[in-house]
Amino acid sequence: MVKKCSFSTFFNSFLLFFIIYLFLTYPFDMEELLTGFFISIILVIIFKNFLDYFYLKTPLFLSLFYLFAYILFLLWQIFKANLNVAKIVLSPKIKINSAIVKCNTELQSELGKSILANSITLTPGTLSVEVVGNTLYIHCIDTKITSQEEVYRSIIKPFEDKIKRFAL
Repeated sequence: MVKKCSFSTFFNSFLLFFIIYLFLTYPFDMEELLTGFFISIILVIIFKNFLDYFYLKTPLFLSLFYLFAYILFLLWQIFKANLNVAKIVLSPKIKINSAIVKCNTELQSELGKSILANSITLTPGTLSVEVVGNTLYIHCIDTKITSQEEVYRSIIKPFEDKIKRFAL
């Protein structure tokens, strides 16, 4: 059964493609705007069967704001994790307590779980080993906490809360 995409999904996807086109072709003139308009419509028509992946709970501009805020949050977490790993590496007596911890996530969509797993992998000192259903296996390079609840609260929950705002 082929799902029909709603007008709001069609419009949100068109707007997203058009904004991306405008960012890629800045300084633009009228010809660029018209070309981007038609290319965006053609892309939406071609990918209409896949538009349910672009479904947003919140309006597009609010979702883009939350996405931008998430990227800033992720960069801050990467910076903090870099400092923590540098401290571990530069310490005279390296005592690393690495562990693989199994944690559950509240995210339901595959895209949301992928964003979460990749974000955890991007932060130094942690690595998403596997995602099975709603379970993530995370390798932590140095952790004094190895219980599922504490790892969930300190690693997964901050990312998960931000992802829930703009994703799926």
